Amino acid sequence: MAQFFSHFALAQITLCALLLFPLRKQNPSINLFVILMLCASGYLLSSLFSPAPYSLLGWLTQILLNALPGVFWLVSLSVFGDHTKLRRWQYVVASLTMAVPLASALIEVVFSLNIKDYVAIHGLLKYGMLALELVLICHALVISITYWRDDLVQERRYIRGGVIAVSALYIIAVIALEQVLDVQWDGLNILISVSFAALITAINVLLFQLKESSLFETVKTQQAVEEEKAAQPKKSLDLARVVQSMEQDKLYRQDGITISELAKHLAIHEYKLRNLINQELGYRNFNDFLNHYRIKEVTESLSSTEFDHLPVLTLALESGFRSLSSFNKAFKNTHGITPTAFRKQAS
Repeated sequence: MAQFFSHFALAQITLCALLLFPLRKQNPSINLFVILMLCASGYLLSSLFSPAPYSLLGWLTQILLNALPGVFWLVSLSVFGDHTKLRRWQYVVASLTMAVPLASALIEVVFSLNIKDYVAIHGLLKYGMLALELVLICHALVISITYWRDDLVQERRYIRGGVIAVSALYIIAVIALEQVLDVQWDGLNILISVSFAALITAINVLLFQLKESSLFETVKTQQAVEEEKAAQPKKSLDLARVVQSMEQDKLYRQDGITISELAKHLAIHEYKLRNLINQELGYRNFNDFLNHYRIKEVTESLSSTEFDHLPVLTLALESGFRSLSSFNKAFKNTHGITPTAFRKQAS
């Protein structure tokens, strides 16, 4: 039975990768997700065929299997990090889950050593890599819980949060049962195979039967954007209150303001507020909505000689940004140059 569900899951992974591959140029997250599916296939291949340790299939499955936690972490960062380009150090950290075990295996082959004979080194490698894998997966889970509320597209919120969170919990459970606790139970393989097949099937259903961009944002043409704007209804009175809370009351200045707090302030249901900001103003992320007004305020201050004596950091913090780095990134995304360069041009 375990083999049946493993074969079924492998077929689902192959289907998912084939359907997503033509869309890889639309979003970097899709590339990473396809790689994640390949890594998951390595886990299934190792359980289905039990390849010899130093055979070609053995090397391939071990590389894919060890790379899985790191790639999953990168996928979570990419999916939830709107307008964020993954940094080189993040790729380096993610690659450690694959590179360190691969390097130790190569040393054993080249120098005819058995690292298990060196208890201290073996323990450091084994438990160090295990700790790193758990840290990366747990961080991915924290990311999904922390950032999903900022997504203003209701259906996409649940899909993104559900896919990442459930997948993270599954990987943590498998690592804990197989590597940490070393559970020896005949039914464990069946349970893991059935759960994995159900998870992959659910991901495929969510990806391809709901909405095209439920999990991954796709690039829209200018014509499509204009057609969406033309089809939008006239702005409601509730939306006027939302805009007033930003332009006149300047609630975006409040440190750490959340969409639930704004909804309470305006006496509007949170789900309705999400729809207003998303469908009538066109924002897909609550932070993007807030940053629009924050950047607008700082831009006006940088363009005025009245605020020349104030450093950029002061202007950023007063407008609601929590750090200079987040402000610089948002400002450069809007204007294409740094705040300091903008101030020099304005002067």
